[in-house]
This record gives sequence, C-alpha cells and structure tokens, in this order.
Amino acid sequence: MAIVVVSRWKGPNDMTLARQAGPLFKKHGAVSVRIGFCFSGQYTGQMIVAISFPDWASYGSAMQAMMIDPDYQQLLAEASKRFELQDRSIFIGEEL
Repeated sequence: MAIVVVSRWKGPNDMTLARQAGPLFKKHGAVSVRIGFCFSGQYTGQMIVAISFPDWASYGSAMQAMMIDPDYQQLLAEASKRFELQDRSIFIGEEL
C-alpha cells in the first residue's frame, strides 16, 4: 500500500523551494511529488504538497535519511522562514 503525505503551507505564491525539494524527496525514495496552489474553498491561496512512497518501509527510510541530509536541512530551514505549515496528514492508499 502506498503512503501519501499531504501538507498545506501558507506563504508566498512561489514554488522555487518546492522545485528544489522534489528531487531531494525522490533521491530518498519518493515515487512522486506533486505541488500546487489551492484556488477555491477553505484553503484558497495555500500551497498543497503530496508526496508518495511505495510503502511504510520506504517512507521510514526516507524520513531517516532526510533528517541527516544537509541539503534537506538547509531547504527546510529556508522554507520555515518563508512558509508556515498549516496541516500535515498521512494517508495509506492503493492504486485503483
């Protein structure tokens, strides 16, 4: 079963850091990274990020590796200055 991590971020309409984060997540095992801005509803204007991993083992390995990756740590520090994390959910799903 796939593990999908969905995060909502409040901040500027700028995907520069997100474009740098995608390859880092994939380097550590993510199979897809999708990013976009919500254009209607309660979360209008917020950035939505969905990152998929093949299974729990891949997700766990990726999180452990990223916590010691200096490139990821630098990117996370910069993102925390410019954006505010609003919510994060983890879904277990399967391809239909």
